[in-house]
Amino acid sequence: MNFKFSILIPCFNEENTVFDVVTNICNCFPDELVVVVDDGSTDGSYDQLLKVKSKNLKTIQLEKNMGKGFALRTGLEYLENKSEIVIFTDADTEILVEDLLKVSQMYENPNVEIVFGSRFLEISNIKKFQMGIHRYLANLLLTIISNLAFRQKLTDMETAVKSFKTSLIKYLNLTANRFDIEPELVKELANLEKKIHEVGISYNPRSRNEGKKISFKDGISTLMYLLRNY
Repeated sequence: MNFKFSILIPCFNEENTVFDVVTNICNCFPDELVVVVDDGSTDGSYDQLLKVKSKNLKTIQLEKNMGKGFALRTGLEYLENKSEIVIFTDADTEILVEDLLKVSQMYENPNVEIVFGSRFLEISNIKKFQMGIHRYLANLLLTIISNLAFRQKLTDMETAVKSFKTSLIKYLNLTANRFDIEPELVKELANLEKKIHEVGISYNPRSRNEGKKISFKDGISTLMYLLRNY
């Protein structure tokens, strides 16, 4: 393996943020592999990616929009034998690169194999109101059901910041194409009977008008996935 870490970023129509986000991550992880899967963006996202001049960046362009789950699975297939650990994040500004560093530092313990970044490990009323109480309650409900279904004690199942050792990829039977990749990842990792560690991360939520992709329909789809696998 050439890299210890790889940062995997799915991207769909994030032309306003993807250049700064990816440049910042490449600069903060100069010796690691950064993989961006452009999920058939119809704006200028891919053009922005081409402007990033970092030697540790690999871009994969899908011809049409296939969904976050498909983009992540495409990235995992590419990097399975290229790094020891993969960290997922998004191409927007909701997650700070400093929090990805916090996740990576958890692997200084050689016994750690899976780490999630939790937005709610140390939740405050301010954070609840910033993201909207309805969205907070929806996340809470989905996490509770996920914990019951998959025998976990997570505080944030829907987090975009998930990471694990790439040696586990071959054991994951991932098929989800959209946002239901989140509970599917939890299910597959839980089936390996390995501890999922959490570390607190910050969160800068944005609205639908600002480019938020996940919708009420996606929430229902995630709920139905959890109920089918309960």
